[in-house]
Amino acid sequence: MMGLALLSWGVPGHAETVYVSGYREVMLRSGPSVEHRILAVLKTGNRMEAQGGEGNYRLVTLPDGRQGYVLRNFLTADAPPQRRVEQLTARVESQEAELGKLRSENSQLKADNERLTNDNLGHKRQLQQFRQDNANRQHDMRIRWFVAGAGVLFTGWLMGWTRVRLRRKARARSFT
Repeated sequence: MMGLALLSWGVPGHAETVYVSGYREVMLRSGPSVEHRILAVLKTGNRMEAQGGEGNYRLVTLPDGRQGYVLRNFLTADAPPQRRVEQLTARVESQEAELGKLRSENSQLKADNERLTNDNLGHKRQLQQFRQDNANRQHDMRIRWFVAGAGVLFTGWLMGWTRVRLRRKARARSFT
């Protein structure tokens, strides 16, 4: 019988978050019965930590540190709809703020992407122009080398022709 009583009190040191259930006001009492005085009136959605209890009552600790007993039937581990709505509303507001930030960053990234794309196109045009200029210079260089080679060849031919002519004249004079 004593073991059964100990089991009904719960495990000491183990606390779980509980809320006032339904749409009601619940009395926080100084002891586990209606004969004990009322310490506070708890409303639906009030959050507290439950650590065990006696009979139909659970020992709870409020966020401000006060302790007392509340009927088990008026407690639930599920956050009440009002609290869940508040939590979800806060979460939605947080996500909307983050969405706004992400949209702003996305706009900035799109602008940066457009600028970089335009810069890239300009660089591609400039590279194409450099390649064309390089091809023109190489063509000009080939022509210059060709003309230089032709000039050397012509100069060599002219010198050879002049020398042959001078020899012929020198021979012709020596015969006369």
